[in-house]
Amino acid sequence: MRFLIDADLPKSLKDIFEKHGHQAFDVRNVLGPATDEEVFSYANENKLILVTRDLGFGEMYSVRHGYGLILVRLPYHFTAEKIKRIMDAFLEKARDEELLNAITVVEVGRFRIRRLR
Repeated sequence: MRFLIDADLPKSLKDIFEKHGHQAFDVRNVLGPATDEEVFSYANENKLILVTRDLGFGEMYSVRHGYGLILVRLPYHFTAEKIKRIMDAFLEKARDEELLNAITVVEVGRFRIRRLR
């Protein structure tokens, strides 16, 4: 699977996705400074699941049906290492096919998946 990691998450999160056999791209490396609309379009055009903390994407994906979205709902005081540990545990449990065409919310100790179509 292929993921686009938004600028509001640690760049090192890319390593966790790759550890699980996925391709991951950091938005800062592929787009530089970009609007939400540009990030949304890029993710969809390239069939990437967007990984972000930005709740605005949840509404955008609900209305416009993106390829897939993972909303990371963790406290902002969490360190990059703590975020990586939680996302590592999430990727251990989540099935790839569940993440396509879905909005997934990752929280401390749990995750929820809502199919888009």
